[in-house]
Amino acid sequence: MSGRIRWGCLLVIAYPIVEFVIAVLIAQVIGWWWLLVIVVISVVLGLGLVRYALGATGRSLGLAITALQSPGQSALAIDGPTRASAAPPAQTLLIVPAGLLIAVPGLLTTAVGLILWLPPVRERIAARIERTARRLGPPDPGP
Repeated sequence: MSGRIRWGCLLVIAYPIVEFVIAVLIAQVIGWWWLLVIVVISVVLGLGLVRYALGATGRSLGLAITALQSPGQSALAIDGPTRASAAPPAQTLLIVPAGLLIAVPGLLTTAVGLILWLPPVRERIAARIERTARRLGPPDPGP
């Protein structure tokens, strides 16, 4: 068995144990009912973020296509200052995994999702994805 498979199996086994230990520790401090409230709120918030992100990404891609921009650029050139808050589609699309992580019951995944939800983190990840995509170049059209 290769090292990657071993680490993957270890993570799959360790993840629920770590989540359970964190939940017990937090519940000892704030109580089980408050922990349940936090988990339910995080599930609702996460699913709401996923719904928002999918709609916003679709709108952002539509604006980019309409203006014949690359998806990595913002939509500022389209409507001027009225669209100043429009984020690039890549950054908006990164809200989907953040929302999914927040929606997964567990405090560790919620914390990771909240970190991924932060705009500076999304900007850095989107820039890294863009650099990798440019380095790899467009796919071959084939015969």
